[in-house]
Amino acid sequence: MEIEELIEELFNIGCIKFGEFTLKSGLKSPVYFDLRLLISYPKLLLLASKIFSKKISESSIEFDVICGVPYGAISLATGVSLETNKPMIFKRKDAKAHGTKNLIEGIYKIDDRCLIVDDVITSGISILETLEGLKQAGIKISDALVILDREQGGIENIARHNVKVHSILKTSDVLEILHKKNKINDATLQDTQHFLNKNKRVPASFNEIKEYSFEERGELTKNPIAKKCFQIMALKQTNLCFSADVDSFDKLLKLADEIGPHICILKTHIDILKDFNMDKIQSLVDLSIKHNFLIFEDRKFADIGNTVKSQYDGGIYKISKWSNFINAHSIAGSGCIQGLREVASQCIEPRGCILIAQLSSKNNLIDQNYTDRTVQMAEENSDFIFGFICQKKLTNNPTFIHITPGVQFKHISEESLGQQYTTPEMAVFENKCDVIVVGRGILNSDDPANMASRYKIIAYDSYLKRLSRNFIEK
Repeated sequence: MEIEELIEELFNIGCIKFGEFTLKSGLKSPVYFDLRLLISYPKLLLLASKIFSKKISESSIEFDVICGVPYGAISLATGVSLETNKPMIFKRKDAKAHGTKNLIEGIYKIDDRCLIVDDVITSGISILETLEGLKQAGIKISDALVILDREQGGIENIARHNVKVHSILKTSDVLEILHKKNKINDATLQDTQHFLNKNKRVPASFNEIKEYSFEERGELTKNPIAKKCFQIMALKQTNLCFSADVDSFDKLLKLADEIGPHICILKTHIDILKDFNMDKIQSLVDLSIKHNFLIFEDRKFADIGNTVKSQYDGGIYKISKWSNFINAHSIAGSGCIQGLREVASQCIEPRGCILIAQLSSKNNLIDQNYTDRTVQMAEENSDFIFGFICQKKLTNNPTFIHITPGVQFKHISEESLGQQYTTPEMAVFENKCDVIVVGRGILNSDDPANMASRYKIIAYDSYLKRLSRNFIEK
């Protein structure tokens, strides 16, 4: 009786309309369900919430938080939250431009199980848009709950993303009950049934992978180094990393001071320096603060946990004391990452790591399976790992930073020692990487600071071009 009462009341208040309507999918429909009106009918909203709660219990749906699809289903999600005593979050359609700039509002943890709540499902576009944003924030989704399934392929579309949709009603149920109660005549019933039979599959074509800005990605990530890097890139409008491969500390400091205003990251090979002095390290750190860039020691750790702990924290270089982040090969396994993380956890300032998922050198032995496993390892350790050394974008998770070495203005397929170069435009716009690494293209210039500025402008313009295109990925 609750279901029949709900359907009849929805019709009486105008939530169910018959005529000609254009849906979000672009399809013209003889029936329209506008359940947003429920917010003005608290008793009916309460009834819907109780029916939802019963469905959750009957279907044994397990979850930690509830998310209403913006904005029509937020009131429904609130009702379910109150009925089940489970906390609620919601994903904004766009991050706020002020205040906290949050894309997701509410309290949640990475790996929380979220139940998505929506009012109506047709193609599933709205749920998929919400689903993608939640997943990118590290939230897990296996179930969605809707009042009405229009029976036009939405549930099947969502199932392809490994999410099960539970519906309270189907359009056929609504038609049957409204016809039985003389709310619609035979002609309306037949016309609507004919429409449903003719349009059983509405494709869910949408910008499934939104191109988030550096500012938005900085809000999404929980990793402190990734957050700082995104903030620097957005503030300074640069996605340039300078590889300062010089053998003199004084030259390193001079270049850091001259080029610092144009970069987001300074990459070092500290063991190249012939005159390394721990006393001068503080001068490099001071310059990073002065010009607001991160220091990245390109150490390429690849050993057992105990060994990398000593290499990272000890020896003459004491890398953990001054480098904001480091890199590592995934071939050594999780023990290597754990050892580095243990050292980082003892540091006063936040520390991070990126994994080497691809190389720019010719005939390297990394294959696709290795790269895929590296990405998986990063996802499993995202509190410490925040990105990759790579030649192209590897994951749609916007919290990871893709850093591409071997970049010069002129595309060079191969140099004498096997290094292969790509251009800033290819790396950032075509291959969708975030940061370009330039070394000799700047070092060998008569005016390194001016050359760095040129790379900065081209690389950031390529990012803006990519952002404006907001790729559609099928």
